[in-house]
Amino acid sequence: MEKLQIYSDSVIEIALFPDTETVEIQRIGFRYIKPQNYSDKYDKKVRVTNIIGEETDWFILPEIFSQVIGKKLFEQYNAGLTGFDTQTIEKLKNWLIKFEIIDDAMTY
Repeated sequence: MEKLQIYSDSVIEIALFPDTETVEIQRIGFRYIKPQNYSDKYDKKVRVTNIIGEETDWFILPEIFSQVIGKKLFEQYNAGLTGFDTQTIEKLKNWLIKFEIIDDAMTY
C-alpha cells in the first residue's frame, strides 16, 4: 500500500494512504515508531518509551475520522508545529478543500 508521510517525530509517524481504486478517497494512518534512547547533557542514558512500548504496524482510520484528524493536522502545521512534509501537506490541504472540511480561502 502506497503511503505519503505527513508528519513524523520521535514517537509517531502519520501518513496519507490514497485509495487504489478511488482517487478521491484517502485515509490517514498512524503508527508508533520504535523508541530511540538518547544521552542527556551529562552523558547519562535516558530510556524512551511510548504507550505501546515498541514499534507498531500502521493503523488506518476510516474516512470520516481521517478528515477530522487531517483538519487538525493542517491546523497544527499552520500553527508552526515542525515535522511535516510540505509536499504531502499540500495534497492534504487539497483533499480537505475538495470535501469542504476546510474553506478554500486565501489564508491557507
